[in-house]
Amino acid sequence: MQLKSVSAAVALLIAAGAASAWTTDDFTSHTVVYDETTSFGFLAGSYTAGGGAAGFSWTVPDAAQVASFGPLESVTIALPSFTITANAGWTLSGISAFLGNLSFTQVGGATTQIKINADLSVDGSAAVSLQDDVNWATTSGGTGYSTGYFGETFGPIPAGFSTLSVTNASIVLSASGGVFSSIAAQPQNTLQINLVAAPVPEPETYAMMLAGLAALGWMASRRNYRA
Repeated sequence: MQLKSVSAAVALLIAAGAASAWTTDDFTSHTVVYDETTSFGFLAGSYTAGGGAAGFSWTVPDAAQVASFGPLESVTIALPSFTITANAGWTLSGISAFLGNLSFTQVGGATTQIKINADLSVDGSAAVSLQDDVNWATTSGGTGYSTGYFGETFGPIPAGFSTLSVTNASIVLSASGGVFSSIAAQPQNTLQINLVAAPVPEPETYAMMLAGLAALGWMASRRNYRA
């Protein structure tokens, strides 16, 4: 599969929306081009770990909040569009995403919900639209009320890729019913993208492996001949 150049990925993203502004970050094994005009702004951080694990993240903005005193209230927050491209000599796999942990409060039978939506394209394929509910957990509660948080890891998708693009992504926060309900982002909340990066073996490495296998085969045949 032919590796798309970073410049091609940039051109594709710019063509997708002239009003957007794109930032490029190079992380040695891969390059990330993303839209920094959403309320998520610029990347908050990145990491590398053992086994080739790597990733980058945004801080969930204060705008990610909603409150209701009964009637349905909802807020849609645009997530950053981005493209991950493997740099020369590297292969990428194991892509996953984490969103959390946004706190919720529900009083008097109220309910809250977060839906996440995104269009995903891998190696130039037609984009696939994805939608899912974000899981939640209750941390405390009593008669007629509960509090907790929304947070979930989506994936990982183990298959390898050269480029991966996410566009038209958003989260929809909803609160309704009962006496009072709310969802609110906290300063520590993140949207984090995780992947696994591995160096592609050099041709010399392949040649040495083949030579080693040939030597083992020759030795085995010699043993069989002597027997």
